[in-house]
Amino acid sequence: MDDRICIGADGCPGGWICVVSAGDGPLRAVFTPSLGDVVAHPADATVAVDMPIGLPDAGHGMEPGIRGCDRAARGLLGHPRSSSVFPAPVRDLLAIDSGDIVRDHTEASRISQAVSGRKVTRQTMNILPRIREVDELLQSRPALRDRIFEVHPELSFRALQGSTVVDGKRTPAGRRCRRDLLADVFGSEALAGVEEQIRGTPARTEDLLDALACLWSADRIARGVHGTVPEPPEHDATGLRMSISW
Repeated sequence: MDDRICIGADGCPGGWICVVSAGDGPLRAVFTPSLGDVVAHPADATVAVDMPIGLPDAGHGMEPGIRGCDRAARGLLGHPRSSSVFPAPVRDLLAIDSGDIVRDHTEASRISQAVSGRKVTRQTMNILPRIREVDELLQSRPALRDRIFEVHPELSFRALQGSTVVDGKRTPAGRRCRRDLLADVFGSEALAGVEEQIRGTPARTEDLLDALACLWSADRIARGVHGTVPEPPEHDATGLRMSISW
């Protein structure tokens, strides 16, 4: 990596796990309840986040309510890792937040089905608060749009290995494979260092590995050597990119 400051961020229980690189300095892992507290400083950092950015609606997407980048990412990963790409929610779902999980899921599925013909998965509902947080951040601070990018760690690992990592990230074999791929990039000592830094936080090992994969992609984005689907990207009703990079 060069002197650019890059950040990889992944949602985890209670907030976000972020890994920061600054030139030849040591990696720094930070748990934060608020993504905005980390990504805003310094003002020129390139940030790769594992969370949908740019949301479809009836008039935006490759089909009503469906993002082309999600479909393309699933195609690249193939079975069984394609299931790790959760469908991005339609934009109207961001307004649903009654605090009643069952009621919210029912209402979300009703709205989504009316737009896209599809119900909302439990996984998408679980990350809806994080999606809402990222969207509010980018809507309220437009300058961040040029340096915060959506990344999917499984596409990053696919690029690192040259093929999709078949074993799931929560299995011993999958965890070991992903860690070895990252050790080849960052070094085993650096990985051990950030693992120690998150000890005692809500972040799990798989969250940290995903954040490191995002960091690797952030550096590629900063250097202009990354991959993106689709190319050129689609945009949503608010002008946000609907694309996934690695």
